[in-house]
Amino acid sequence: MRQAWLRISLLLSLLMVPGLRPAHATTEAGPEVNKASYSSSLWPMIMVRPVPAPPARHERPQLVDDALYASIAGYRTFDYLSTRYALARGAREVMLPQWVVDHRGTFIAFEGLATATEVSGSVWLIRHRHRRLARAMNVFSVGVGVNTVIHNCDQALWSPGTGGR
Repeated sequence: MRQAWLRISLLLSLLMVPGLRPAHATTEAGPEVNKASYSSSLWPMIMVRPVPAPPARHERPQLVDDALYASIAGYRTFDYLSTRYALARGAREVMLPQWVVDHRGTFIAFEGLATATEVSGSVWLIRHRHRRLARAMNVFSVGVGVNTVIHNCDQALWSPGTGGR
């Protein structure tokens, strides 16, 4: 008796699979019509074939983006070097805690993480179709960074340890 119930449930489950149902003979070969995905009293179960999604476009970074990423890495490197130069001549760091800039490894790690954060934020914006915003953010960041590097070099020249100009 138990095996009979198993056979009946197996047979019913096979009949519910769309590809394994017996084909119905039709006299008219009409075009396939996309029916609504709701049920009504006339059509208790309507099966709609899902529309395949278009393949994702993998955009490669353009030359302008690569140049902006390189300029971010460049100004971060010059920021590190100019800050070390200014600190060696008696200047003090204004923005970061002194313990970050006093330890070379910590300062390099900070600059590296800041660079990675800026570049990955830009890549995220580009992937979400905000390329103009990402480029504007990068140009603004490079402008502020270059201003900081110039300020650091100027501080090193005007610091009290060098006697001023």
